[in-house]
Amino acid sequence: MSTPPDNPLVREWGEYRHMRRRRPVPGWLWFLLWTAAFAGIGVGVWLRVRPHTWRPPSGTPSFKSCALPGDVTGWCAGVTVPEDPRRPHGSTISLRVAVLPATRRPAVGAFFYLEGGPGVPATASAGTANELFAVVGRDHDLVLVDERGTGGSNALSCPDARVPADDTAVVSEYVWRCFARIGYEARLYTTTVAADDLEAVRRKLGYGRIDLYGVSYGATLAESYLRQYPHSVRSVVLDGASLPGVKVFETSAPNAQRTIDAVLARCAADPACARSFPHPDRDLAEVLARPPHAVTVEAGTFVLDAGDIAWTIQALSSTAEGAATIPFVVHEAVMGDYLPLGRDFVRDVGVDLDARSRLATFWEILCSESWVGLDPAATERAGGGSYLAGVALGRARLFAQACRAVPRGRVPAGGGPVTVTRAPVLLLAGGADPLDPPANLSGWRAAFPNGRLVVVPGAGHGVAEYPCVQRIVAAFVARGNTAVDTRCARHLQLPPFVIG
Repeated sequence: MSTPPDNPLVREWGEYRHMRRRRPVPGWLWFLLWTAAFAGIGVGVWLRVRPHTWRPPSGTPSFKSCALPGDVTGWCAGVTVPEDPRRPHGSTISLRVAVLPATRRPAVGAFFYLEGGPGVPATASAGTANELFAVVGRDHDLVLVDERGTGGSNALSCPDARVPADDTAVVSEYVWRCFARIGYEARLYTTTVAADDLEAVRRKLGYGRIDLYGVSYGATLAESYLRQYPHSVRSVVLDGASLPGVKVFETSAPNAQRTIDAVLARCAADPACARSFPHPDRDLAEVLARPPHAVTVEAGTFVLDAGDIAWTIQALSSTAEGAATIPFVVHEAVMGDYLPLGRDFVRDVGVDLDARSRLATFWEILCSESWVGLDPAATERAGGGSYLAGVALGRARLFAQACRAVPRGRVPAGGGPVTVTRAPVLLLAGGADPLDPPANLSGWRAAFPNGRLVVVPGAGHGVAEYPCVQRIVAAFVARGNTAVDTRCARHLQLPPFVIG
């Protein structure tokens, strides 16, 4: 059942998303307009920031105009759902939902934006979603739901404390204290239950079949929703995804090695890069073989060991812009200047647990769900020969220890089936993605017979930032099928290598 064209719940949402266009001004009025400029600016600012009243139909969530990150104004509400979907009359939680209304009314449907993580609230990316999917947002309401346990959706926060990310004992003690306080309810904060929440939101907002976009972990959530509610889906975009049967963490070391090999090979084929850094592979091997080195940056003094450097290289290689700096920062370190590498380490890696790791939801998902893959033995077997092998094994051992304190969450038996779906699925992959590369989508046709894979050569993790890809997504959503022109994705210009 599709959304009625005059659905009263969504009819008025688009009125204030953007300032209204004004009619062309006759030339003789320009003098008066300039005279009233300051007054006009003041009125314009007032119109943009003042609260706009909106009364939804009886029985629906009470949405109010709200300011969202990225200088975006939308409609926000707390949508009540059962904490345990299997007990609809039991305790409830509130999910923070934001709607960026379609600029053309009435909207033809809804486009749900699912953020990565796990642990990143979708509404924190309102500005990003609004920018990336501006064309889609002309005719579709953009819907953002903070996943349960994050942001404004009953966030289950762990204690506020400094926790060194590489200290297994300290991290394990921290996780134990977190779950000792939260208790049994954390079991319900997993991906499949979050998919139940999305369905509840869809129903309460009155939408018919919806379109979804999921990036990174958000793609995992989108796949789960598609398996659980296939009849509620019109189309799906999976950006930086892996198939459910892939053990993402266990394959991280070989995937990272393939990516760095591709980056260094591209440097060797680039005349300027090759002249400046004739042996980037040797440079990397040398800097990883050196003893720990102290470096002082604006945030303080840090001692970088081989593991810190390897994590930093992987983080840089996750974007095309970061990858373009790798030969330079590694060579500078070989020559004795660790400052560029140190700055990248502080910005992209750091020494303490990040914000996501301070949420019980993060641990519940990673410790309970089979797609994660945290078996130390399997990680060690897969990582042989990779520059990331040692730290990948260390991470697997850390999680294996810390996860002993985490109650097993609600997940499908055996990890859940790889369901064959007839829904149109657009799979987007960066050709140089170290986290979810095209190899992690091997066999996708069996699961998505109406799917299409678009690989962006040289791109990293998540490719919707490219205007070409945005046009592809917009055409795919508009048509509702994969018969779209994707040729531009094969010819995107990558950022030049940083020489000095």
